[in-house]
Amino acid sequence: MGDNILEMDVVTADGSEITVSESSNPDLYWAMRGAGQNFGIVTKFRYRIFDYPNGQDIFHATYHFTEDQLEVLFKHLNSLINNGTLPRDVNAYVVLRSKPLISPRPVFVYHFYYFGTSEQASPYTQRILPLNPISISNATFPYKELSHRSFQASVSDPTCAAGISTKTRFPVGLKTYNAFTNRKVYELFEDMITTHPALATSFVQFEAFPMQGVKAVDAASTAYAHRHDDILVFVPPLHPFPPAQSPSHQSEQLISITY
Repeated sequence: MGDNILEMDVVTADGSEITVSESSNPDLYWAMRGAGQNFGIVTKFRYRIFDYPNGQDIFHATYHFTEDQLEVLFKHLNSLINNGTLPRDVNAYVVLRSKPLISPRPVFVYHFYYFGTSEQASPYTQRILPLNPISISNATFPYKELSHRSFQASVSDPTCAAGISTKTRFPVGLKTYNAFTNRKVYELFEDMITTHPALATSFVQFEAFPMQGVKAVDAASTAYAHRHDDILVFVPPLHPFPPAQSPSHQSEQLISITY
């Protein structure tokens, strides 16, 4: 997202109002696109936007895998991602989470998206079927529903529900998946939600997106340090607040997994 910021109006710590862009305060323009926060307060910004692909459909398939299928699943994902060359029309991410109706132990939920029809996605989905997922579902929907369908990011979705803490995340960038490490992550996650049942809605997300546009930007042009990572893994510990307590008085229990 930071690559598409063209200009910002910023109030700095000394109260100065400045314009930050490629030609005005270029040092801050470099830093504010990737080096974190605390450079100032952004009061306005100009952003590069793109045309909405009206009429475009998205094909989405969901596959569930059990713990004993971990190695074959991530071997497949490494092959698909292929050193950061995931095709531009493909998005593949896996969520490790508890789904008691499917399995008594945590499962891997593999979400596969294709920017097109199910027929066009077939060369990819046919590579998944031999992995023997324990369940399969699929749907085709308009592009405008992608945010809701993929990330449950609308105001009516659980992600934005009142009474859920989502303040903490522990992200890490990778070049490739390591099955041995992922098994350790699985064991830590299972132990966490077993020992602390209030954290049972937490999950571990393994994300891979097409990176061609990100890598096309000169790495020296912004402060973003992870431009050459091909995979994002993060752990948001989720827990409900007791009814008698407000978020400001609820102590958070932070569970960190070192990848």
